[in-house]
Amino acid sequence: MDESGLIQKPKRQKLNEEQDIEKDIKSLDNLPGEIVQYILSLLPTKDAVRTSILSKSWENQWMCIPNLVFQQLCHGERTLFKNFVDRVLLLRDSDIEKFTFYFHVLHDAFLVNAWISAVVRHNVQELHISLVDFEGSFSLSDCLFTCETLTRLNLDMPCILKLLPTIYFSKLKILALRGVIFSDEYSTQQLFSGFPVLEELCLDDCHWINLKVVSICAPKLSSLMIQDPYKKRRSDSDGCQVTILGVSLESFYYTGEFFNEYSLHKSALLVEAIINVCGSRTRPRLVANRMYNLLIGFSNAKEIMLTSFAVEALRYAAELLPHMPMFNNLLDLDFIDGSINLDSIALLKILQESPNLKILEFSEVTSPALPYCEKVDSILDPVPPCFLSQLKCIKVGYYNGEEKELSAVKILLKNAVALERIVISFSKNFAGDLEKWGKVCEQFLKLPRGSK
Repeated sequence: MDESGLIQKPKRQKLNEEQDIEKDIKSLDNLPGEIVQYILSLLPTKDAVRTSILSKSWENQWMCIPNLVFQQLCHGERTLFKNFVDRVLLLRDSDIEKFTFYFHVLHDAFLVNAWISAVVRHNVQELHISLVDFEGSFSLSDCLFTCETLTRLNLDMPCILKLLPTIYFSKLKILALRGVIFSDEYSTQQLFSGFPVLEELCLDDCHWINLKVVSICAPKLSSLMIQDPYKKRRSDSDGCQVTILGVSLESFYYTGEFFNEYSLHKSALLVEAIINVCGSRTRPRLVANRMYNLLIGFSNAKEIMLTSFAVEALRYAAELLPHMPMFNNLLDLDFIDGSINLDSIALLKILQESPNLKILEFSEVTSPALPYCEKVDSILDPVPPCFLSQLKCIKVGYYNGEEKELSAVKILLKNAVALERIVISFSKNFAGDLEKWGKVCEQFLKLPRGSK
């Protein structure tokens, strides 16, 4: 055997590998710029920068990627992280579409604002800022509050936010604030008056310290979500009166314990309204009054969703129920997250004032069952007008087959004269038990019905 052939083979193999690499590099060089940018946009920013070594044509491509994401996940690489962000922003010469940023601030607040100023200069459109590990108040860069290109802003920073007297976001359409503490009434009012085209607003776990009255005035606002804190801070007062002028509002969502008072005005376009009261047993009267004040702003809504606790809370303000507004546009009323008792005076009043209701939904529903109550037939008396002419569908969820549940279904079927269908969803207790399911169905078929 020719030993020289054996010796030359690794050299040829190495040569072939080098040729393959050169071929791959040429293939990378020949990719259209749009394809390269798309590939880089799918990568984390750090990995996108690393692609600069792939070929000469890729060397500076990362400088033009539209979206930048920086996340400081550990303290050990803090200096490297800061230097990396500095370098990327310093070498940047094109606009930024989206900038996402998670950072442990510590003593580098000035650096945060330097980075924010840099992305504003690059005409950023979406800005997502999440800051942790700092104490006291925080002042964001002045230029942020008058940025003319920003369309979306997410701020997650659990601290007192120092605001400027001049605030005007000319193009901002989506704003989400999480953990922010508002402490100055004037500047806070300036903030919520500086959104001429804002369409979506989310306030999550925000505190209003020492603020008495604030108005949210955004003429284009169509969606508002408020998630109140689940714990009240010691420095919080009895709450802030937040007035919402909803001339364009279509969707409203609230969840919390009503540490603040919210009222909705001029909401003629409202389609969907949801109140999820988590409630405090120690302050039922206050919760009831604030619940009522918010509910009366829903008079034009087409769909209302209330938790069982929200309905239960209203009984502590029984003297207000006779003044409940008419819900003439209401078509779908949904009671979620818990059981509703049909003998609730608040439930009856809401139904009485909803003459055009088409769909009534219960996650769970009960009524006093015989022999414990001899006045079951008087429940829903007087019968709500919608039961006599408009109510077409009733939905009952999580049915367990208990006597008080069957009694509730009986009352609903008897009084819903215009009913076309009833949908009952069984609980998991019926899983695999066909005999039990069959007996319950027989009970339903024997119930008297008001509809034909």
